[in-house]
Amino acid sequence: VIQMSHRPAPIICRIFSSALKPQRLQSGCSQAHTPVMAREVIEHLNPRSGQVFLDMTFGAGGHSRALLEVCPDITIFCLDRDPQAMTFAAELSASFKGDSESLLTRSGCPKGGVDGVVMDLGASSMQFDIPDRGFGLSRDSLLDMRMSASSKSNEPTAADVVNCLTAAQLAHIFKAYGEERFARRIANAIVEHRSALGPIRRTGQLADLIASVVSAVTSSPKSGMKAEADNPQLPCPPPMHVATRVFQALRIFVNDELNELCCGLEIAHTFLKAGGRVAVISFHSLEDRLVKWAFTNSLSSSAAGGLASRLASTSNEAVGSARFQRLLNQLQPQSEVIVNSPTPPPLKTAFWSQINGATVPSQAEVLRNKRSRSAKLRVAEKRDVEAL
Repeated sequence: VIQMSHRPAPIICRIFSSALKPQRLQSGCSQAHTPVMAREVIEHLNPRSGQVFLDMTFGAGGHSRALLEVCPDITIFCLDRDPQAMTFAAELSASFKGDSESLLTRSGCPKGGVDGVVMDLGASSMQFDIPDRGFGLSRDSLLDMRMSASSKSNEPTAADVVNCLTAAQLAHIFKAYGEERFARRIANAIVEHRSALGPIRRTGQLADLIASVVSAVTSSPKSGMKAEADNPQLPCPPPMHVATRVFQALRIFVNDELNELCCGLEIAHTFLKAGGRVAVISFHSLEDRLVKWAFTNSLSSSAAGGLASRLASTSNEAVGSARFQRLLNQLQPQSEVIVNSPTPPPLKTAFWSQINGATVPSQAEVLRNKRSRSAKLRVAEKRDVEAL
C-alpha cells in the first residue's frame, strides 16, 4: 500500500515501511500507460480538496495520476497485487499478501472515511507489454500469467493448468471464463498434445495449437471468431486472435479474478463513507455482469453465486503437489449462477445506489487507445444503510 500526494516535482510515493525510503514512481514498462476512461472516472468521482481516495488496481498509476492532476490536494491509497507494478513496495506486498483490508487499516486508510474508489479490472497494459509474464499473444514466452509475478510463489501457473487438468476440466474453464465456443475441441487437442508430444510450456505453443484446432472448422485461423461488438458505434477493431478467449480464461482462473473482484467490492464498501462512490472499469462480459449484479443486489461475495474460493487447504500431498491441489480446489462448481442463471430479485435493503448504466469510451478515445475498445464503466454510490 502506498500513499500519494501531489507536489510540484514528479509524483512521489511513500511506502508505509520503515525499512524503505520514499522513491519515485517507476512503471517497470518502457511504454507510457494510458488510463482507460480517465475523464469519465474523474467526472463521476469529482475529487475535491482534502478528500481521500483508494485506487485498488494501481498498475502503472494512470488513474491515480489523473485524479491528482485535477485536484492536487487529495490523498490516494493505492493497492496492487503485482510487485512489478510497484517494485519499491515488493517487500511490503510479500509481507501482507492477500490481506488487503488489514493492510489498508495498518497503513492508516480510514474505514468509512474514503470518498472515492477506482477499480480498473483485468491485466494491465504493463503486464501485457512484458513478454516474460506470459499474458499476451504478441511474443512467445513461458505460460505463467500470475499477477503475483513471483517465480517462488506456490500459486499455479497457466502451464500448470494446461498440463495437469483433464480435458473435461479444461473445457469447463475455457467455457466458463472465456465463453469459448470450441472449448471441448481445444481441451481435447491439448490433452492429445501432452500425450504425444509432451507438455505445453510456452504461449506460442498454445496459441499455435488453438489456431490449428479452430482452422479445422473455420475458413481462417485469424477470423474463426468475431471481434467483440459491445459498442457497435465504435470503430471496428481488427479481428481477434482465435486464442484470445482461452488466454483470457486461463488468466482469470490462475489469478482467481472473479473472487478478487467480489472481495474488492466488499473492501470498497467497507472503506467508503456513506455517499462515497466506486468507479469500476471492466473489459469483458463476465466482469461486467458481476459488477452489475453486485451494484443491484447483494454486498457479500458469498451471495454472488458461490464463485470459487482458493482458500482450501493445500497440505493434501495425496494428489501430488500443493499447486495441483489448488487447481482441484478451484475447479469445484463455480460461476454458473453468475454466468448462466437469471438475475435473482434485489434485496429489500440495497448497499449501493447505481449512478449510471454501463458507459463505453468515446470514439476518439478508442482511436487513441485501442485497449479501451471493450471497456465498460459502472459507478455506484454507497448507501447509508443505517439511515434507511
